Amino acid sequence: MTRAEFKYADNFPTLTDQQINTAYEEVCVMFSGVLQCWACLTEPTRTNKRTLCINLLTAWYLADMNPTSVTGVVGNGGMALSSKSIGGTSVSFSDMEAQEGLKQLNSNVFGQKALMMIQSAPERYGIYA
Repeated sequence: MTRAEFKYADNFPTLTDQQINTAYEEVCVMFSGVLQCWACLTEPTRTNKRTLCINLLTAWYLADMNPTSVTGVVGNGGMALSSKSIGGTSVSFSDMEAQEGLKQLNSNVFGQKALMMIQSAPERYGIYA
């Protein structure tokens, strides 16, 4: 995947094509099943969902591996607060519910969006048209 193909390239202005492509390749191995999800949908919806999800996963990985390279992203990863303390400056975030292998996606907003897509894929429910 090149910078031109990567939907979130503007959020990683200092990363090279090689760094983006390496992250893409690693994500494709880590989440190989994503490229088979949404098979019951018609084109172009199926391809659009797969492309969006793999782009979100690539951005998630890049943001985790290169946190100082991310721009234009909410600092707390979009996670909801579960508690706060003003005087003692204590903040706690709530994670989205996920099975053990997918919990790591809660680390930033890109991963959370990918997690929502993966958890709502028809294949996870056995729903077919």
